[in-house]
Amino acid sequence: MTILISTLYPLLCMMLPCIFYIFLQKRKPGVCLSGPHFIWVLIFLLYLYMVLEATGIGTIWDIGKYDGIISVDKINLIPFTDITGFSQSLNIIMFMPLGFLLPFIWKEFRSPLKVLLAGAGYSFGIEFCQLFNNRVTDIDDLIMNTLGAVAGYVIWIIFVCMFHPKGGKREISLSGKEAAVYLVLSMAGEFFLFNWRWMVRTFFM
Repeated sequence: MTILISTLYPLLCMMLPCIFYIFLQKRKPGVCLSGPHFIWVLIFLLYLYMVLEATGIGTIWDIGKYDGIISVDKINLIPFTDITGFSQSLNIIMFMPLGFLLPFIWKEFRSPLKVLLAGAGYSFGIEFCQLFNNRVTDIDDLIMNTLGAVAGYVIWIIFVCMFHPKGGKREISLSGKEAAVYLVLSMAGEFFLFNWRWMVRTFFM
């Protein structure tokens, strides 16, 4: 039961803003969300949840918990000063599904530049949120995560060339900015809604 609650609570915090967005979009005239597209959206959101859980981003509820609002001594802005091969490889691997799923689900992201910007933007958001929970904010993580997103895009290109030489069939999306909205809302939901101290007091004390 403890494991279930500790998993469902952060998942709901992240998912609720995204589900609310889907609900609002579906109410618009002429907007239709196909079943297959909805399933892929859920897979995409679950992936984002796993990334946020793995990185352990800070939240608004962490502000003021430590000595200062921001741990300046844990900010590294100089690239490649402390390279650990295994750790950096994990950062690349972690963002490869992002680079694959974005163009696979949304035609609007079938551009290497857009995937690169999405990977860099999402990674930057993670690093920024880590300023508030006493974790290291590292430019190396930003670089490697971005490279991982680009590598995922390359894998998507290979996948298309092998199995869908004509580009494959595109599912109907809710809007041209749907994927970008999920990226923003997933992180915002985790940052503003997830309060682990409230969860501990409510469910485990």
